Amino acid sequence: MMRATLSRLLDAVKKAKESSRESKFKQSVEMVVNITGVDLTKPQNRFSEVVELPNDLGRKKRKILVIASGNLALEASRTSGVARVLQREELEALVGRKKEAKKIASEYDFVLVEPSLMALAARALGAAMGPRGKTPIPIPPGSDIAKLVKRYSNSVQLNLRKSPQVACLVGLEEDPDEKIAENAETVLNRIVEKLEKKQKNVASVYIKTTRGKPVKIEL
Repeated sequence: MMRATLSRLLDAVKKAKESSRESKFKQSVEMVVNITGVDLTKPQNRFSEVVELPNDLGRKKRKILVIASGNLALEASRTSGVARVLQREELEALVGRKKEAKKIASEYDFVLVEPSLMALAARALGAAMGPRGKTPIPIPPGSDIAKLVKRYSNSVQLNLRKSPQVACLVGLEEDPDEKIAENAETVLNRIVEKLEKKQKNVASVYIKTTRGKPVKIEL
């Protein structure tokens, strides 16, 4: 996208904050991208993409579950940013327990899995994660788990599936406007890259706070 888009995103962030209704809680800032001219009945036109944001999400960092065994499980349990570690025995106990699997799928933003446990993770959690646009993510062999967790803690999941719309968090109302706009630009660029006709498939883009009115961006 042209750098002029960053200026327009910045203006939209400012307007969204200004028009936001007062709240007793700290609000998030979201971006909504409406898609046109894409046949979502064709699997090749759908996508699920993880995007690392350039600026920190602070208190809204993503919640990470690590599924591992042995030394990797021990390392993960000592890693800042890991909300929970599931070992093989606990994962095996989840197979067939749909209620517990759905709870895990909704509670954690990303599930990082030791490669040897991927098949078991898919059996235990795949059916619960799929409808939420999530999938177990294999941990590359030899990875620095701390760096991997840090990356996913500050990433967002983009899903274009049944509805022609992609929506995600791009910041918090207390964040500087410029940092929110940069996050939004990163997300928008990635969405455009995934579309066959690029900008022509983007019908409209909005920025909004949790309780505010959407502010349209003129592209």
